[in-house]
Amino acid sequence: MLLPLHGRKNVLLHGLPGSGKTTLVERLVKVIPYPKKGFYTREVRERGRRIGFKIVTLDGQEAWLAKRGKGYPQVGKYRVYVESFEKLAVPTIREVGPEGMLVIDEIGKMELFSETFQQAVLAALDSPVPVLATVGYGKIPFIEELFRRRDAIFAEVTPESRNHLVGRVKVEFYRPGLFVALEGLDGAGKSTLMQALAKDLRARGFKVITTREPTLGEWGQKIREHLAAGSKISPQAMAELFLRDRREHVREFIIPRLEEKAIILCDRYYISTMAYQGACGLDMEALKRQNETWAPVPDFVLYLDLPVEMALKRLEGRQLYKPEVFETESFLTKVKETYEKALEDFHHARLDASKDLDTVRQEALEKLEPVIEKWQNRG
Repeated sequence: MLLPLHGRKNVLLHGLPGSGKTTLVERLVKVIPYPKKGFYTREVRERGRRIGFKIVTLDGQEAWLAKRGKGYPQVGKYRVYVESFEKLAVPTIREVGPEGMLVIDEIGKMELFSETFQQAVLAALDSPVPVLATVGYGKIPFIEELFRRRDAIFAEVTPESRNHLVGRVKVEFYRPGLFVALEGLDGAGKSTLMQALAKDLRARGFKVITTREPTLGEWGQKIREHLAAGSKISPQAMAELFLRDRREHVREFIIPRLEEKAIILCDRYYISTMAYQGACGLDMEALKRQNETWAPVPDFVLYLDLPVEMALKRLEGRQLYKPEVFETESFLTKVKETYEKALEDFHHARLDASKDLDTVRQEALEKLEPVIEKWQNRG
């Protein structure tokens, strides 16, 4: 299986009723090339009127989940058939083989009347098996606990995102390429190291693609203009500009390259947004989830750790952006603190960026070696 190496093998889709979650899952089932077990939850209609919901397994078996009528348990106008649901749904998410994945559509209020189902879901999420699931909304303790999981990727399905999510989610299960992000304070040497690593890896016969954020596209140029002018732009507005630039970058460049057997090196990614806009007071977890709806999680992150004082010294004399807040010792100290928190959710290695380039380069190659070896030996 060509799974990514970042370690978060569960993808949980969420969205308002009618957002197209089930349709998205059906499309993903067709494009992800692994054996699959699991089920969909589908509406049943008669004469245009919804009369209930059925569980339909991926191998075509059906059973009622809920139907209009009175009984126990009850959700609105619908009686929930817990016994028939358990009989069909629970076994199908316990039967996946070592080279397969699970599809659970959905983990919602009706399904969660079954404690047996709850236990099976947790066992699946905690297992080595990759899981694609949709998750409902509501003040339900089980669902609230799912949204607190640190080992999952959350993506919100909306009319705007659902078509993009086909390719975006696919690369969390099937990823021929290797995606490495370089992160750190300005002045840490990310761009220089990226080019040096690209040269070294190409000399070893690898196909290497380099890129950076902000990009040279429309939104990336707007970001650079704001930074160069020292605009008094709010953290929320700046985060939105980065997200728009990233969405375009992911759609037009990163996802197509991840489908190739190539190593992508990216100078800055959404971890920078978490660190810098997080240091401005925005919620880091919200930034992560907002970005991960659109942006694939990197397989590996190289973090160039540099003392703030040295970063400021290196920046002296450079013709960079002018907003003073980004160049003060107090702000960059906050950025370093938020980087430390952000990196906890990523497979990463720390490099001492205060050392000379050759030393940092060699250390980076040593950190990358086992990652590349594991990448090559998948499947």
